[in-house]
Amino acid sequence: MTLASKITVLRILAIPFFVLAIIEGHLLWARTIFSLSVFSDALDGGIARIRGERTSLGALLDPVADKLLLVVTYITFSYLGWIQLWVFVAVFSRDLLIILGWTVVYILTGNKKIEPRPLGKATTALQMGVAVARLFSLGNPAYSWLLYAMIAATLLSAADYVWMGNKRLGAIE
Repeated sequence: MTLASKITVLRILAIPFFVLAIIEGHLLWARTIFSLSVFSDALDGGIARIRGERTSLGALLDPVADKLLLVVTYITFSYLGWIQLWVFVAVFSRDLLIILGWTVVYILTGNKKIEPRPLGKATTALQMGVAVARLFSLGNPAYSWLLYAMIAATLLSAADYVWMGNKRLGAIE
């Protein structure tokens, strides 16, 4: 396993500790774990590129780690009443749509390649930004603008992935 993949696995393993810290009210620990997770997301990709260690495992683990961190974060925020339920539903629905869509494309075409879309990457960054803003208690109106930009990007990204999935499926007919 490459160094980048090990960092990604550590990011996944840190998720339960983040949840426990935030639920138990240890905000400093929760903020630290989340911040390190966000930093390590950038770090593992950079390390993989610099060291020439891009692997299919890393290509799978990195987006899975992002999705797990974000979905669990938004579930926890919703549970604690920090965000409205509809915000969690929007984030979760997009990720579920992407996973189900990839599964359908894989079953029908045999193509297992995961290709992140530019809008998808921007959406993930905005989702992490909203989580950081909420975790660090960024006030209005900045938080509201960031939240609505994230929701818009989430919806547009979901539509973009559906469009790309349809395009891939059309290529086999």
